[in-house]
Amino acid sequence: MSFALTYIEGNGLRLRPLLEEDYTDEYLGWLNDPVTNHMSQRRPFPCDRADMRAYAQQFSGQPGKGFVLAIIRKSDQAHVGNISLVNVQLVNRCAEIAILIGRADARGKGLGSEAVYLLARHAFQTMNLHRVFAGTFNPAFVRCVEKLGWVREGVFRERIWACGAYHDQIWLAQLRRDFKPLAQYEPEGAGA
Repeated sequence: MSFALTYIEGNGLRLRPLLEEDYTDEYLGWLNDPVTNHMSQRRPFPCDRADMRAYAQQFSGQPGKGFVLAIIRKSDQAHVGNISLVNVQLVNRCAEIAILIGRADARGKGLGSEAVYLLARHAFQTMNLHRVFAGTFNPAFVRCVEKLGWVREGVFRERIWACGAYHDQIWLAQLRRDFKPLAQYEPEGAGA
């Protein structure tokens, strides 16, 4: 199974490895912003520059364990967030997807759906994985992946503490056989 990545192209997005120039004050701000992290399981603990780099760098010596990609909006080449494939289980051929749309002007525009679609396509078609999954208490993420054909598989009741209350964690997944090419996310001129 190959884990060497360059770019994953979509219609409106490009997913690529994080570069030195991605570690900006803006990116650090995403990680410390309570609004950005309101529905995140990461929880907005104060992060410094070393913390910002640590998440992606933990995979640098172990590419078979996962990776983090920058989400680049093609219209202006802006780094709008990150998406990762983690908890890679080679024997079971499955992995977990996590996403952060950091830029406020990129939220609610379908970029999260395209990013998840592109990474799932890569996981199934290039990495030969059988299953991708995620756990969340964010209703927007649930809607995002359900419109891509993901299926709710279960609920961990009151597993997440956030905003002064416990929330159910919803587990969703997509199997390789259920992945459907969606022309609106494919690169212009590519056959879906």
